[in-house]
Amino acid sequence: MHSFSRMLFYSPFFITSIATTCPAYGHAQSVPPTPANTAVAQSYRSGLKSIVIPAPTQDLGEMGSDYRVLAESFVPDTNRLLAAFLTPEDSANVRAGISKAFSRYALAETLRRAEFSEVDENSFNQVCATTAQQFGAVLNSSLKDQQEEMNHKIKAMRGSDTTVSLDKPVMLGTYFSKPNACSFGMISNLSSAGNAVKMIGGITILRVQNRLIYAFVYSEYKDEESAQWVQKTSEQWADAILEANKQ
Repeated sequence: MHSFSRMLFYSPFFITSIATTCPAYGHAQSVPPTPANTAVAQSYRSGLKSIVIPAPTQDLGEMGSDYRVLAESFVPDTNRLLAAFLTPEDSANVRAGISKAFSRYALAETLRRAEFSEVDENSFNQVCATTAQQFGAVLNSSLKDQQEEMNHKIKAMRGSDTTVSLDKPVMLGTYFSKPNACSFGMISNLSSAGNAVKMIGGITILRVQNRLIYAFVYSEYKDEESAQWVQKTSEQWADAILEANKQ
């Protein structure tokens, strides 16, 4: 139904691209800084649906409509950005026009051509199965097997001299699979202005109010704690989005 290849590459690209474009925008705006997080989850339009998207964690706050426009041009044409969440430090840098790579962030997107389409359970499961093939993952594997597979791939990468580039990320397999949600992991290197950063991401597909929603969680990869944070945050965020949109 949909290939994830372009989506995978665009989302981590956001980390460096917005950093190079925000200075001019930041200085041109007079919008005062806002808190990084709010107690009430906001809703966003997807087709005729109003989708509630809570913050992934207490430390990630939505950019707001005035600044979210910066991120929209870095979403593939097939998708529409619903919400973008940054840390307080990164949010402050954007508002001040300071060019600096993000440490952790999250994006929620929708597929433009499916915004008005009803997605039933069977269709959703097909999307997850197709995506799992692209990640070389097994959706029905046990949590223990999934964790062992991810740890094995991370350790193998850390112990080799192989360079991971943006056009050839390392797929980490399945993070989790449950009713109306499936999630996968990847690691890729990003370079900008001579600076390289390794990012680990969680890519989650959700069926929310019979609509497809894509949730991306990214963190600079430093150690196994980074991988655990992305995996845990991806699942907690998926659960929170589904819970907030119960009908």
